[in-house]
Amino acid sequence: MRIYFATNRDPDNADTPTDFGERFSANGLTDLRFGVAEVSGKKFDRYTLEVADEKLDVGLASAAVGDLSGQKLGSQEVFERVRREMLEQQQDCLILVHGFNTSFAGALQLAARVKDFYATRPMTVFLFTWPSDGSLLPFKAYASDRDDARASGVALGRGLQKLAAYLRGTRPEDYCGQNVHLFAHSMGSYALRWALQGIRSCNGGQLRRLLDQIALFAPDEDDDAFELDHKFQTLPDMARRVTVYHNAADQALIVSDRTKNNPDRLGASGPRNSRALPDKVSVVNCEPALSFTADPTGHHYFYQNEAVRRDVLAVLAGTPPQDIERREYLADTRSYRLVRARR
Repeated sequence: MRIYFATNRDPDNADTPTDFGERFSANGLTDLRFGVAEVSGKKFDRYTLEVADEKLDVGLASAAVGDLSGQKLGSQEVFERVRREMLEQQQDCLILVHGFNTSFAGALQLAARVKDFYATRPMTVFLFTWPSDGSLLPFKAYASDRDDARASGVALGRGLQKLAAYLRGTRPEDYCGQNVHLFAHSMGSYALRWALQGIRSCNGGQLRRLLDQIALFAPDEDDDAFELDHKFQTLPDMARRVTVYHNAADQALIVSDRTKNNPDRLGASGPRNSRALPDKVSVVNCEPALSFTADPTGHHYFYQNEAVRRDVLAVLAGTPPQDIERREYLADTRSYRLVRARR
């Protein structure tokens, strides 16, 4: 299974990487390497990498006169392969941002599982993987990964800007006619917050609508995030629609709330004032449809639960929120609740 990726992790070899580790690149937090992984195995636990060549240094003389023709950008090569696949297969692209305590191998495994789970709607999957290798020391590891997510947000924002620049530079005859979506899971939503703020700081506060659908699953973010300018208030400007999936019984977020001095989590009970959200933001309570036998933590439903899968597929298809089946509308909070299918 093919997974495209960008990462600011440390490569095992700077010139010809064959794997990536648990720390940031030695060249800085925003140093991104782009490539393609072929993931295999029954559990998607094996992979081989093809990392795009990168040459940024053009020499002082060329740099002094603004001649960057000698540069080679790995992003351009990988984006072109993504565009070509989308065009030839007539399928959308899904950008995936993972959460806490995820190794490079685990991130590729997750991306393959997500691609397989939504296989009835084939998509080209593009993974952004950041250093998120929390140990079993919960307080120290969580704090470290949260700092890493914030720092990695700058790299994610840079990657999204590179994608936007590539799309702007593509000739009309090269346009693939497909959509680009983004999934962020858990602490990946916190990284997305800082990507959003980084893009805004570079563009004078202006945002281009780069994405069609943004879906936040179990977001490890504050429940007031959509109310504040320095958090997610302007996120809807980046997409045609934003959907927030939450579960009040999410054990990972309950721990985050009670033991790590975080305020109420967006991915637990949803936004604290969903009535004030823009119309393009939908809030979906997953708890009634979840099976805690399949997922004891209630945190990984976006690639494990059938009811969530059906709902997400409808979102990706552009179905209006009020027309998606097995949703119950809650007028008092202007939100939705998934209804468990009858057997």
